[in-house]
Amino acid sequence: MLLIPVLCAATPTRVELVFGGDVIPHGEVKRVAREHARTGAKPEGGGAAPSLNHEGWGHVFGPITDVLRTADVGVVNLETPVTDNPKAVTRELLFNAPSAMAHALASAGVKVVSTGNNHARDQHLTGLVETLRHLDAAGIQHTGTGASQAAAWEPAFVDVRGVKVGFLSFTRLLNGFSNPKDAAQPHVAYVPYPRYRAHRGLTPDEAVEAVRAAAARCDALVVLVHWGTEYKDAPIPEDQKLGRALLDAGAKAVIGHHPHVLQPLEAYTTADGRRGLIAYSLGNLVANQGRFYRHVPGQKGEEGDKRDSMLLRVSLVRPAPGAPVVLEDVAVLPVWIENNAVGRARKEARNIQPVLIDREVEAVTERLTALASRPAPLDKEARREKALLERRLAGSRHRRERILRMLPEGFAVASPALRQREASVPSAVSGGMAAQSAP
Repeated sequence: MLLIPVLCAATPTRVELVFGGDVIPHGEVKRVAREHARTGAKPEGGGAAPSLNHEGWGHVFGPITDVLRTADVGVVNLETPVTDNPKAVTRELLFNAPSAMAHALASAGVKVVSTGNNHARDQHLTGLVETLRHLDAAGIQHTGTGASQAAAWEPAFVDVRGVKVGFLSFTRLLNGFSNPKDAAQPHVAYVPYPRYRAHRGLTPDEAVEAVRAAAARCDALVVLVHWGTEYKDAPIPEDQKLGRALLDAGAKAVIGHHPHVLQPLEAYTTADGRRGLIAYSLGNLVANQGRFYRHVPGQKGEEGDKRDSMLLRVSLVRPAPGAPVVLEDVAVLPVWIENNAVGRARKEARNIQPVLIDREVEAVTERLTALASRPAPLDKEARREKALLERRLAGSRHRRERILRMLPEGFAVASPALRQREASVPSAVSGGMAAQSAP
């Protein structure tokens, strides 16, 4: 009889989310995609050969695809309009990306994107609406912009094993733009800073109420906010206050973007005793910034901060049927944007990709071990390779340290096994945020 409660005990329902930073299609990023595009055979009846990797964008996102795919929901900030308009204007700080990039994101495992950011109107209101059409066609849900004011503030909802997860996005900057006077025209979910108070958007208090209403419509709400000061590694007090208010209003986590460098993670206990998370900035995920950085031993390498990134894995858990969903584990995977703008061989193709630093360290260490096992003395080519690998290893370890300085007590780096959801094992950290620990 004592076995009955054990046999009937409910299994907790776990939902795994992975968040990435800014996806920015700088000109050189587009060039890398084009140079790595692969096509299949031309159809017998004629016509263009089909792309095998979404016009090369599959290559750009390739190194992080397994992490995104093994999560239930992958989420990034789409820092660009998506348009196939051949006359779309592109210049510095004015972005656009082809629809192939949206399909590559979907193929890589991204299911939700934030479009509420300061580049939402780079291709005007027509580009804003076209972006949403391409995302719909790719099967990616979106939040932060819409064909009307109400649509811009509408959350995206994803049902995972009976758990309804909502995502709400807004920006605090709009590159000098204001929303249209007519609420029926395309809008960006906008909560302007006081210096832009004349622009049409919601006040912080109104945004808090919008979050409260959205949280009541789902089991767990995540708020994606475009805020902060570019290239600063700390949040501004005004955003700290707002982030905590959003958690008190019902959000489980607040994920920030825009500074293009990493900012700290914060564990926050709400007024009603819930555990919440604020990631003030996840930095860039794909971009061409900091391209001339090269690691120099003994130097901080602040220019490289624009290429530091992370994938943030968050577990939401329903302990039993009907029980409230809670934020449980938080795991960080350090990411570095590979960019061989300098130091590459004369005929070596340009490359820009986000790579998992721990995976990089393991691979380089393994190769150095193999070289060390060779009989001495090494030939010239082997010595050259060894020197290059040692520099690469030192640089990767340094960037890893720079990234991990953003983790407060109670947070830890994800183990390699976290790439497989069934292999991850939750652990509690006393007095802090639960985390996945490295073995």
